[in-house]
Amino acid sequence: MSARMLSVAAPLRALSSSLGPWRILPAALLQPISLQIPSLADIWDSVLRAVPKKKTSHMKKRHRQMAGKALKDVKSLNTCPGCGSIKRAHLLCPHCVKEIKQSWKQAA
Repeated sequence: MSARMLSVAAPLRALSSSLGPWRILPAALLQPISLQIPSLADIWDSVLRAVPKKKTSHMKKRHRQMAGKALKDVKSLNTCPGCGSIKRAHLLCPHCVKEIKQSWKQAA
C-alpha cells in the first residue's frame, strides 16, 4: 500500500472500530448519485432512424450475399490414357465409363 492510502485508511479504521457495529460511512458516500439517463424520446428517435425505408429486393440481397462466391475455373485437366479424351484429374473418364456401362447392359 502506498503512504497516501495508509493515511486515509488508518483514521477510518480507527473510527469504525471505536463505534463497534454502528459504523459511519464517509459523507461523500451518503450524497445522492446523479446519473444521466437518456430520455425515451432520444432512444425512440435513434430506433426510428435505424429502420430501412424500403424492403431490399431478393435480387439485391442475393447479389450482396453471393459476392465473391462465384464458381472457379477447373485447372486440373488431364487426358485419359484409355481413350485420349480430356478428363478431370483423379476422376474416371466419363466416356470410358459410358462405354463400360453399355457393354455390361449388352452382356446382361
